[in-house]
Amino acid sequence: MMASKEEQNFENEQETVQSQKQNIDQNKRETVDLEEDITEEVMEERLEEIKQQLTAVTEEKDEYLSKLKRLKADFVNYRNRAKREKQQIETKTKMEFINSILPVIDNFERALRSVDEDSEFLSGVKMIHKQLIDVLKKEGLEFIDTEGEEFDPAYHEAVMQVEAEDVESGYIVEEIQRGYMMEDKVVRPAMVKVAI
Repeated sequence: MMASKEEQNFENEQETVQSQKQNIDQNKRETVDLEEDITEEVMEERLEEIKQQLTAVTEEKDEYLSKLKRLKADFVNYRNRAKREKQQIETKTKMEFINSILPVIDNFERALRSVDEDSEFLSGVKMIHKQLIDVLKKEGLEFIDTEGEEFDPAYHEAVMQVEAEDVESGYIVEEIQRGYMMEDKVVRPAMVKVAI
């Protein structure tokens, strides 16, 4: 009987060991399932954090890109405005210079009209006058057309009205003082006589 009690104890111990093995296996399975559940939760939480970070970075990038575009547009506008202002200053400076030199040109032309045509002095003065006019033309100076043109108060200044049989009323009969333009702006209107 002893052997059977030992056998029974052995069997009981085996059953206990077997039961503990089953419990351990069951615990392992539950632990693995729990780990899988925890891992999925952690991964979902981490994924959500990454999505939020990505959204924040994308918004920040869009904001910087928008600022960059505005700065670029502001710079282009500044550069265009500076270029326009520079051109305006250059034009104004040229016009002021030409206005200051026009009396000299007028005196040249008066002298050319009053000197005898055969003199060598006259040919020298004509050459100087031509050089001066050529330099001013290179800078953009243009003559205002008068003879035979219709009177236009934007380009001509009527100093006298005369009766002329061969010229239609409202047309220029004679130029008294030459007018000049530069870059489509009148530097000085031409002084003219106009037919009635």
